Amino acid sequence: ANLEAKLQQVKRAIEEEGPPEEAKPKNGAPSVSGLSDRCLVKFPGDRGEILVVIGTSADMTVPGRVARICDIVQTAYTAAGKHKRMDEYDAKDRLEMGDAGPQSNRVLHLAYKGSVLVGCASSTFSTGWTPEGCGHWGLLAVDPEHQGSGVASALVIAAERRLATAVQAMQIEYEYTEGQELSRRLMAWYESKLGFNGGRRGNMQPGESTFRRCRKHIPEEEQQRGYRRRLQEIRAWLEAELKELQSNSPQALGQGGYAVTAAS
Repeated sequence: ANLEAKLQQVKRAIEEEGPPEEAKPKNGAPSVSGLSDRCLVKFPGDRGEILVVIGTSADMTVPGRVARICDIVQTAYTAAGKHKRMDEYDAKDRLEMGDAGPQSNRVLHLAYKGSVLVGCASSTFSTGWTPEGCGHWGLLAVDPEHQGSGVASALVIAAERRLATAVQAMQIEYEYTEGQELSRRLMAWYESKLGFNGGRRGNMQPGESTFRRCRKHIPEEEQQRGYRRRLQEIRAWLEAELKELQSNSPQALGQGGYAVTAAS
């Protein structure tokens, strides 16, 4: 069967590549483990840990989950003086996109402290408006009551780890207003701490705004780690698909459509 053949192909590739190795955290940086669908970010000392998962349609069956996602987006952006909104239709649409597992293009990452949903972000392999091989993350929103505790950092880590499994660069955008404190902090975070490059902003007058489009290259070493993680993700997905198909009908094995190619 095609799924079985694809699974064997992936297993051979894993044997050739070896298991994924996590980069050693720098001093003060969190340790990170897991695959794209379940990324655990542990902060040093007593700062705790945050679990970031990829949302699926299963989240729609949890009472209050969709409403909570919409509320986080609205309250987070309102607190920042923005007017971003997400209705339940949009939230459900984004969650359903995660059902395709490794084949999903755009997904919604959900951050948890224990059992409490505290933030979300999106990541996309191919937007249609970024260059080929350049992914994107955005819709970063953290419950104001949990801001400043590492939630945003954990979401960015999870989104960028996922993008590293399939693309060579990534892009973000934000609005910058000269002289505004929030804009100053965003620029320092995006373009200094996170390493994005938005180019020169030129001479701007106080109160003048511009839309900054920022990109960064994913280091070759991290692309290789990402490729190994992607092989693990595809293997787990194919094994789950085979198990489900065989339990329904031992004769009914479907088509495997995953591309197993080396990272560039």
